[in-house]
Amino acid sequence: MLNDKSSIRGTTFRSLLSHAEELIDAGRIREARRLIAQFIERKKLDACELPSLAALYLRVGKPDSAVLTMRQAVTQLGEQPELLNSFGLLLASLGRERESREQFEGALRIDPTNAEALRNLAFTLHRTGHRDQAYRMLVRCYRSAPLSTELRLVCGALLEMDGLLDEAACCYRDAMEMSQVSDQVTLASQRLFAIGANRAELNFEDLMNSLGGGIRAADLGEL
Repeated sequence: MLNDKSSIRGTTFRSLLSHAEELIDAGRIREARRLIAQFIERKKLDACELPSLAALYLRVGKPDSAVLTMRQAVTQLGEQPELLNSFGLLLASLGRERESREQFEGALRIDPTNAEALRNLAFTLHRTGHRDQAYRMLVRCYRSAPLSTELRLVCGALLEMDGLLDEAACCYRDAMEMSQVSDQVTLASQRLFAIGANRAELNFEDLMNSLGGGIRAADLGEL
């Protein structure tokens, strides 16, 4: 068994992940923690394995260890959009909104069109009440990546949450026309059907220009 100290030396990190996941799924969190501790004590991990270890720490209820491990990953691997985005999601799951936002912003400084960081930062800004900033950020991304389908889907989702359904429908229609990815087309068509496909047709570029000036409080209803 992997939790036998004598067998830890021959255990790979992939095996650790597999067995720890089994223990977690069975509700044996203490055993999973002990297994991880024994493995880390005897094995030196590659930097590329640190993000997976951080996620594992989070699952066994050790958030501080998860955050520390992700910081080590960023230090050793360097700032990469995917890594910073993963770190941001981890921090967001812990309710550390300001820190998670910093990671998403860092990812976008490196790659202004990074779809995941764009989506996560926009939703973070929107969720924390910074609606104008969320929309303005999407407009900046539109200007740097005007053909992004992900941008249209994110913008549509935020507008839909704010009750601006004609504007949301405009985003979904444009996403359907622009994308050649079946999943994106399916999502856009589903959302358009849900809010009503017969809504007024607006021009997406005009919508982006109007969002650049911010959303009026009156447009958002009672917030």
